[in-house]
Amino acid sequence: MKNLIVIEGERNYQYNNVQELAKDFIHPNYNEMSKAEQIKEIEKRAIANMVKENVQIVTMNKEQTIPIIKNKFVINDEYTYILSMLMYDKFVLLEEINANIFGKYMKQKPKKGNYIILNKFANEIMQKYLKDKRKKFNG
Repeated sequence: MKNLIVIEGERNYQYNNVQELAKDFIHPNYNEMSKAEQIKEIEKRAIANMVKENVQIVTMNKEQTIPIIKNKFVINDEYTYILSMLMYDKFVLLEEINANIFGKYMKQKPKKGNYIILNKFANEIMQKYLKDKRKKFNG
């Protein structure tokens, strides 16, 4: 089995990393796009996926702070897009417990099983991920 498993309805997909997932779920050429093109593509996808929801779509840059991410779809990169999708249960994402892709942003990982259901922790992961990005940006 691979590090990430996406369950969407009756179908599931397996990936080794976020780049593979982004290529499949955002755009086939996502990893070759410029940052501006990536953001534009993510914004299009966010609008399409959230059209029926009462959710504000927020595009942010590295230094911005979003104090409350509840009822917001945060866009900064493929990580925030995926986490926002999880927060609104657009699909289920499982991560192999030792993969440390999204799980490294969790305070405490579950001790049992081979996979973590990331949807349950998406808000926590998003907050820690954005905090770490701001730290890197600010030095």
